[in-house]
Amino acid sequence: MTEEFKMEYKQDGIVPFWKKLPFFFLFPFRFGPAVFLACLVAISAVAGLMLGGFGFAFKGFLVYLGLRYAFNVLELFSQGRFEGESVDYTLWGPEKRPAKLGLVILLFVVIGAVVGGSQVASRIASNEGVQEQLLARYKQEHAAEIAEQEKEMQAYNARKAARAKAALSVRHIPQPVNPDDDTTESERDANTAEALSEPDFEDPPSAGLGREEILAQSVPAAFSPLWFKIQPAWFWLLMLLLSFILPSAAIVIALEDKFFKALNPLHVLDLIKSMGRAYFALWALFLIIAGTRHVALSLGASWPAALRFPVEMGVATYLGLVLFAMMGYALYQYHQELGLDVDVDFDSHRKAGGAEGIAAAGSAGAALRAQEPTDPMERKVQALLAQGKVAEAIAEVKDNMRYDRYDPKLNTRLHGLYVQAGDQAVTISHGQQWLTGLTRVGKGAEALSALRALLAIDATFAVTDGDAILPIAEAAFKKGEHKIAMSLVQGFDKRHPKHKDMAGVFFIAAKLASEHLGQQDNAVKILRALLKHFPDAAVAVEAKTYLTVLEKLLVKG
Repeated sequence: MTEEFKMEYKQDGIVPFWKKLPFFFLFPFRFGPAVFLACLVAISAVAGLMLGGFGFAFKGFLVYLGLRYAFNVLELFSQGRFEGESVDYTLWGPEKRPAKLGLVILLFVVIGAVVGGSQVASRIASNEGVQEQLLARYKQEHAAEIAEQEKEMQAYNARKAARAKAALSVRHIPQPVNPDDDTTESERDANTAEALSEPDFEDPPSAGLGREEILAQSVPAAFSPLWFKIQPAWFWLLMLLLSFILPSAAIVIALEDKFFKALNPLHVLDLIKSMGRAYFALWALFLIIAGTRHVALSLGASWPAALRFPVEMGVATYLGLVLFAMMGYALYQYHQELGLDVDVDFDSHRKAGGAEGIAAAGSAGAALRAQEPTDPMERKVQALLAQGKVAEAIAEVKDNMRYDRYDPKLNTRLHGLYVQAGDQAVTISHGQQWLTGLTRVGKGAEALSALRALLAIDATFAVTDGDAILPIAEAAFKKGEHKIAMSLVQGFDKRHPKHKDMAGVFFIAAKLASEHLGQQDNAVKILRALLKHFPDAAVAVEAKTYLTVLEKLLVKG
């Protein structure tokens, strides 16, 4: 287990679930869940191809199987079994929890639909702004039809105007007189004008739907984008408050299989009291995943059943497994506060390498066995430590160092035991040997980490081995830890005159003066002294190039 992994743990706890999202989103791709997911997608594809629209009921059965598998994942995760699989698990037999959770979600949806539907109807009836939105949408959707109606009406009005004009002028045109017609001339003109202006052979075209009819036909479907847009702010607040019960309901049904208790909002308060802000994080992730699922499924609403069914089943099942794994881990994280029994305690969890280690090994037991040392000495040391015999463990390591007191691995182990024993004086004294052992085998970066650990115990600690200073100083300079590098190289020529690393130390000192302190003049002096006294040193060529660059900068300045 790496030091970084250890640092993530709080005392007597584990890494919070919101810091392990990659683990949850990758979980369905593990062998067991992936096989189940692939089978479900394949079966739904066949159902969509063979049953078409009649496959809806069969798809409901597949959703039931997906939820049933997800509940088992939640149970296993809540017990610390992050392999997520059980040889005892079966998809057959009585199981009512998926139906109960489905009913809870259905109630939530129905409440939203009923309340939201009434608010949509109310706002359409009383809010002119909403009415204008609906009218604008209707005109946009029926633009071609409205344009055609307007064109027909314009043509009709044009014909009517032409005939009316003809009727006005007919009085000035002499009309032939029928000898047998006893009507007067003025009566004949009036009859002609009337016939021209009011033709009984042409009805006016349809003017289309009226405002009220358009509004009646334009009520948006429940849960459509416009339906959501019309809702008042208090509707969203209500649904937000109601949604707090969803994670709680899923947990209650999973652990206790009690439907009516799952609906009790007081249980939400119990979970918040036990889990604190973690419940709100779980609730937020619950809504995000559920919302993502809804959006993903709505995109394929118009696809053929043979394609839509497997896509819907794949997305729904994948996100369901992610969500239930997350909830199970959250329960495990707070099992002490919730009073839940677990199969793997926190100590075993840490020793096994966390959730990732357990999942990779296939079980906590296998992960723990994999963590056991293969080295006989380390097994003996751990056995002694398990009995609280730290002094005996130290003696065992020192006995193995009798042939090489500078062995870097053994010295690192010995340092850890000294720290565990709590003897700071011995720890600091041994630190010189530890640093020498590490630098002798070229582990400058590890020696820098060791020096940091020693300085944390004693801020006045100073490296006495001249051979160890340059490797550690170079590592510190590369890491940007200039303060440590400066403390190492300052006064090196006086403490270790004629040392083989003198040229290398001078070069580090020059770079620190130039790049850290901004003292280019001083850096030039150090480099010139280096080249004068150590012209054949390994760093001479690099130092000469560095000096040339600095001299050019000084001339320009």
